Amino acid sequence: MADNHKSAYAVLGLHKGASLDDIKKAYVQLVKKYDPERHTDRFMIVQNAFDRLKTPASRAREDVRAFNYIRGEFFFSAEEKTQLADAQIDQGLRQLEEKINSGQVDRAAATPKLIQGLMMRSYKRVQKKLWAEAIEDWQRVLELDPAHRRAKNNLLYSYITLGYSYASHGLYDEAVDVLKRAATMNPDGTEIIHNLALACEHAGRVEEARRYWQEVIKRWRAQLNQDPDNEYLKACLVEALKEKGQSGEAPAEEKAEGGAPAQARGTQEPSAPRAAHSVEDLREILRLNPNDFESHFRLASLLYNEQKWEEATKELEEMQRRFPRNIEVLNLLGWAMLNSGRIKEAFMVWRRARTMDPKNPQITESLIKANMSIGRTLRDKGLYTQCLVHFKELTRYLPENDEVHYEIGLTYQLKGDERSAFQEYQKVLKINPRHRGARHGLSSLKLRR
Repeated sequence: MADNHKSAYAVLGLHKGASLDDIKKAYVQLVKKYDPERHTDRFMIVQNAFDRLKTPASRAREDVRAFNYIRGEFFFSAEEKTQLADAQIDQGLRQLEEKINSGQVDRAAATPKLIQGLMMRSYKRVQKKLWAEAIEDWQRVLELDPAHRRAKNNLLYSYITLGYSYASHGLYDEAVDVLKRAATMNPDGTEIIHNLALACEHAGRVEEARRYWQEVIKRWRAQLNQDPDNEYLKACLVEALKEKGQSGEAPAEEKAEGGAPAQARGTQEPSAPRAAHSVEDLREILRLNPNDFESHFRLASLLYNEQKWEEATKELEEMQRRFPRNIEVLNLLGWAMLNSGRIKEAFMVWRRARTMDPKNPQITESLIKANMSIGRTLRDKGLYTQCLVHFKELTRYLPENDEVHYEIGLTYQLKGDERSAFQEYQKVLKINPRHRGARHGLSSLKLRR
């Protein structure tokens, strides 16, 4: 249902920033309205929304990704709240400006009256929600008197409100435009900068989004330094660091044939997404929340992708101690160890993982690729006996694979064991009579007899 993708606040009929008491009251009212037995789907949506807001950590996760509803109001003096007709106000302003332009009235002396007329007209336009026209009036007032407090407040609040409205309707580029104006007027407004980060992100303006996220994170860090026990703020900072990293994910590396990246010997892509997090950001997340599995795995994967095998291994070994039965962790640990030169330990990790989950295709594929890669490397070095150990292990996973038996036959032939080579080549041709390598190998062996 569409409601599943709504902000939790929207589901409960609230704005972001509502108190926990308001959230509980809204939840109770909706539960009374949507009985779980008669309105099961709707009740589940309401329950899910409440669950997303009831703890500091879950609420932070929601709040960091939700636009701020920044409260405020328009200010007008009693004289500016006029009941005059629009035509009368327009006519008065027009006549005053004509007198100023013709020199009949001194501009400086007439400015207060001109400002009052513009503020009166803007009040009428606000009543009719003619925002663009009201904004023009406030801009003119500030041209005449840059320190005019009510015009400045009203212009800023209109930009903030329009930005929120545009974002709520999916008009993210328009939201960015007016929110930038708001940020210029109020550079200390962290909620405005936060809204800009979200609007840029939704608009696909990756670099701008990242720049605004960095500013939000900088300000939240400063606040946390002043209030280090604030669990909600700590959770917000963790989520913001994640969001900054996910703004514009890096594309996956191009893979060589067989699924492994072309540049790294004996490796395969880590299972975690290749997001544009930095090592520093991920370490900060873990400092704030040591139990964040996703961020810890991202850190290990990032180190792995940067071919920092020892550092990746260290992180994955720590994860293994905490999550000893997590197959993804064990699989990546195997590859990190293999690239670190800890070959026996790598295979021990994979075999242990396969014992836990014998049908897991990820582990089986890793064992196949690793044995094949190490076997070929050892054969290239003339270490045929050790090489055969790895190739023969492949027959446990691929007993009827022609390429596996061909590699074994070729190794026997290079080792000088022609009888064993002849037998393996025959197995290959029994599986695949058209295998050119095996046919050529048999022919060369026959010529020597």
